[in-house]
Amino acid sequence: MGFIVGMMPPRYVFSKIEELLVRFSRLFGTGIKATHYQLGLLVFSFGIIHAAAFFLSSLLAWIMLWLGFIGVIGVGRAWVTNEKLRTKIARKLSDADPDELPDLRISALLSSIQLFLIIPLLLKSSHEIFGLYLVPEDASLVDWMLLGVDLLFRSILDWSEIYGVKMSSIELDTLGGRHLVMGFLLTIDFILIQGIIRIFEIRRTISEGVAAAVRDPEMAYRLGSRAVPSLLDMLGDQNLNSEECKHVIEALAVLRERSACEPIMLKLQQDEMHTTAVAAMVAIGYLPPLLVALSTENAQTRLGALTAIRRLGDVEAMPALQSAFKVANPSEREKIVRAFASIGIDAYPQLIGALTDSSKSVQLAALQGLALDSSETLMLRLIEMSSSQDPDVRVAVVDAMQRFSDGRVVAPLAAALEDDDPRVSRQARRSLDHLESVVARKGTSSDQ
Repeated sequence: MGFIVGMMPPRYVFSKIEELLVRFSRLFGTGIKATHYQLGLLVFSFGIIHAAAFFLSSLLAWIMLWLGFIGVIGVGRAWVTNEKLRTKIARKLSDADPDELPDLRISALLSSIQLFLIIPLLLKSSHEIFGLYLVPEDASLVDWMLLGVDLLFRSILDWSEIYGVKMSSIELDTLGGRHLVMGFLLTIDFILIQGIIRIFEIRRTISEGVAAAVRDPEMAYRLGSRAVPSLLDMLGDQNLNSEECKHVIEALAVLRERSACEPIMLKLQQDEMHTTAVAAMVAIGYLPPLLVALSTENAQTRLGALTAIRRLGDVEAMPALQSAFKVANPSEREKIVRAFASIGIDAYPQLIGALTDSSKSVQLAALQGLALDSSETLMLRLIEMSSSQDPDVRVAVVDAMQRFSDGRVVAPLAAALEDDDPRVSRQARRSLDHLESVVARKGTSSDQ
C-alpha cells in the first residue's frame, strides 16, 4: 500500500503536465474541428515562431523557439489524447460522437516536421547565448541545419555512428551542450515511437470496429467517418452474404456518407437489397444521385429512386420529376405524382395538371395529393372531371367538392345524385349535406 501511495504523486504530476501541454497546444489549432482552419492556425503559429528566430535577438528567438518546441510536444500529446478518446468511443466506454472531435493526424505530422527547423535554430540560439559548441568561424545556418540532420540520423537506429556519417562540422563541447543534444534525441525518439504505436492502434481499432459493424451497423457511429473507406471496400466485396451486405449499407447510412450513394444505388437493382438501399438513401438524404437515377434504364433503380425522393419530399426534386413524368409509363407516373404530393403546396400546379392524365391511378393519386388544396383552380378542374367516364374518379371528385363553399359545385353534385353508380350518388349526398351544414353554421354566425 505504501508503494502505491508513493507512486501516485508522480503519476498525478505527469497527468497535470500532459493536461497543460494539451491546453497549450490549442494555440496551434488543436481545439478546432474544421481541418483547414486547424491547419491554418498551426502553420500561422509556427510561422510566427520561425520568423522570430530570424528577426529577433538571440534571447527572444531562444524563448520563442522553446515555445515552438513545447508546442510540437503539446500537439503530439493532444493527438494521443484525441486518439485515446476515439478508442474509448469505439469500445463503448464513452458515448461521444467521434466526428465531433477534431482530426489531429495531419496536425501531429506537420508539427513534428517543424523539429527539422526548430531544433537547429534552438541549438544555434543556445550557442549564441551560452557558448555550448565548437563552431568553425565560417559556419553558417546550413551547418546548424546539418547538425539537426545528424541528430535525426542518430535517432533512427544510430546508423550514422556505425558508418561514420557526419553532415555538420559543428562539434559538441560543453556538458550542457551534450545534455541539450541528448534531450533533443530523446524527444525525437519519443515522437517517433509515439507515432508508430498510435498509427498501429488506429488501424487496429478501425479494423476491429468495421468487422463488428458487419454484425452491428450502429458500431459505425462509434468509428465515425474513418470507417468509410473500409466499409466501401466491403460493400464491393462479392463474398459478403446478403445479410452482411445489408448491415454494411445500414452502417454507411448511419454515417450519412454521401460518397456511398453511388455503390448503394447499384444495390437497388437487387430485390433482396432494394428496400435496405432505399432506406439508406433516405437516411443519407443526398438528392443528386437520386435525380440522376430517374433517367436510368433500369426500372428497379428508377422505382427505388422515386420511393426515396417521395420520402425526402424535397422541393429541389421538382424539375427532375417533371422531366421524368413526360416519358414515364402510367405506373411510374403515379409514383411521380405521389412524390409531388410529398413536396406539398409548391407542387400543387403539377398535381392539378396531372388530373388530366389518361391514367385513372394517376388522377386518383393527384386528388389525394391535393386533399388540402381549396383553390378556385382546383374547383373548376373538379367540375370538369365530375363527368368522367370512370366511376372511381367521379367518387373521388364529388368527395373533394365538399371542401368548396361555392355555389358552382352544387349543380354537378346535384347531377351526381342521379349517377348510375350508387357509390357516386351516396358520396354526392354526403357532400351536399356537408355543404348545407357549413352554410347553416355561417348563417347562424352572421345572425349573432
